[in-house]
Amino acid sequence: MDFTVIPIEKVKAAFARALAMNPDREAAARAAAQALGITAEAVREVVETITSTTA
Repeated sequence: MDFTVIPIEKVKAAFARALAMNPDREAAARAAAQALGITAEAVREVVETITSTTA
């Protein structure tokens, strides 16, 4: 099984760009995931982890 490691910063940046184009967080997560070639769930996990540690 092959895995690709994508830095958290890259996921955050892709999500931020997508969120700037569409304020719907779920749609932004899907767009970021598509751009990075990962699942939307993976994007949501990164974003939720960041949000929960800064709250």
